[in-house]
Amino acid sequence: MKKLFLILSIAISGFLYSNPMWTIYDIKVENPQAAANIISATDELMASSFAQENFKGSLHLNAYLANGESEATHFFAVLQPSLTEHMEWITSSQQSDAGQKFFNVLRNNSTSISQRFNTFIQTYGNPSNDDVYWIIHEFYAEPSDMEQFLKLTQKLDDETKDTFPGQFGVSQVMFGGSPDVSHLLTVGYSSIAELEGWEDQVATNPALQKYFKMADRVVDWKGSKLLFNARIYDSASDLEQFVTKDFE
Repeated sequence: MKKLFLILSIAISGFLYSNPMWTIYDIKVENPQAAANIISATDELMASSFAQENFKGSLHLNAYLANGESEATHFFAVLQPSLTEHMEWITSSQQSDAGQKFFNVLRNNSTSISQRFNTFIQTYGNPSNDDVYWIIHEFYAEPSDMEQFLKLTQKLDDETKDTFPGQFGVSQVMFGGSPDVSHLLTVGYSSIAELEGWEDQVATNPALQKYFKMADRVVDWKGSKLLFNARIYDSASDLEQFVTKDFE
């Protein structure tokens, strides 16, 4: 019943504002020293009493291994229980001494590329904080096709639950990004070896081949990106809480 309500909400409203949300802040870093400066500044911000008292989510500083045509080399993923919590954090951090110090270092050591606000819909597989390598599959789907896509994804989860080692989830783009990308399919692994082992058999896996054949009828795949979590700051919650929507 809960999943049925979720699907109906997608079809009716298009966006799920009350769901957990995660924001992608893409940046371009020119050299290793600039990257080290940003990591140091982020370490300092997230260890500050201000962050400990005000940040309600989880912050990931990620490095791209493959990013297509984008100039971005890194991105901050801010995982929050809601859009309201995220905006409260952004506003308070910009006004605080700790936040202003961080943003000054960020401006002096990187170039902002883009921002994308995503609402998290559903997780599958085996949610784990150990997953640090991620593939982001971007796609476009009409709201009326998402019910079918989520049914297909749930069926894939049922058919691979005993063999798939990682986790995967579906998110909807709320704001920002590019107009031809409406949703994201994120797939997480604990290591490159785990990722490679699973991806190597995609072309011969019957469940996966059936899934993509059916999904191709309702979504338009736009490309994939590969990244890893360079730093993870779990201030008030972690990845497992985020994807299972358990913030208690």
